[in-house]
Amino acid sequence: MKEKTELNKSASNKVLGVILLTFAVFGFLVFIHRLCYYNFEYDPEYSPVDYGKYNILSYFTVQSNFFCYIYFLLAGLGILGAEKARKIGFNPVLGALVTLYVIIAGITYTAGIPMGMTPPFKWDTPAHSMSSFIQVYYHMIMPPVAFIVWLFPFTNEKLTKKTVLLSGIYPFVYSVFSIIRGAFSDPVYYPYPFYNPEFIGSLFKPEPLSKGASYAVIGVLLIFGIGLFMACCALIVLVHNKRIKKIPEEQK
Repeated sequence: MKEKTELNKSASNKVLGVILLTFAVFGFLVFIHRLCYYNFEYDPEYSPVDYGKYNILSYFTVQSNFFCYIYFLLAGLGILGAEKARKIGFNPVLGALVTLYVIIAGITYTAGIPMGMTPPFKWDTPAHSMSSFIQVYYHMIMPPVAFIVWLFPFTNEKLTKKTVLLSGIYPFVYSVFSIIRGAFSDPVYYPYPFYNPEFIGSLFKPEPLSKGASYAVIGVLLIFGIGLFMACCALIVLVHNKRIKKIPEEQK
């Protein structure tokens, strides 16, 4: 049985560790800033109701980014010699899932920009500029950074199909919770419009779908979405398994 090997503590790898810690700490600070300096501004299209500053935790983007900060923190500490952090941070299954989720969040958001489904960036005031920067950091900086990090495996441990199957659990649970929460919340709240039966029903012209039919469509979309997550995870796994063959001998 092939023995699992890990990155050594060379100077170049220590630089990587510092970089990971920097992104992690900065990400935590961005998150804390958002909670401490929350300022609701009424927007009839994107923010008609103030759900409170802690509602930020409802977003898949924020959750996936937060998981990524923890992953970067543990991996960075592991590279710098913290053995307990290494056991978690160097786990390729954890790395695959975190990388997948943050990339999907980034792709979904950026795809919604040309369709007018995301609020426009505003840079006219310090508060607006910081809010816009946070959106850029979550959706356009962290996803490519996570993917680049994924190209440099921490171990030569091969990933299996089990990782692909596991990748669908979190988005499924998140989606079901969001749908149920939206159906019973007052005021009504869905973190994303594709969970909202009224929004889905309104897409059908000239006669909108009934609520029951809309939920059926949401169910089909959910199955498709989970399949998409798993397909993307298969690509993430493939990249890792191809890359581990190229780990230099001095890192083993």
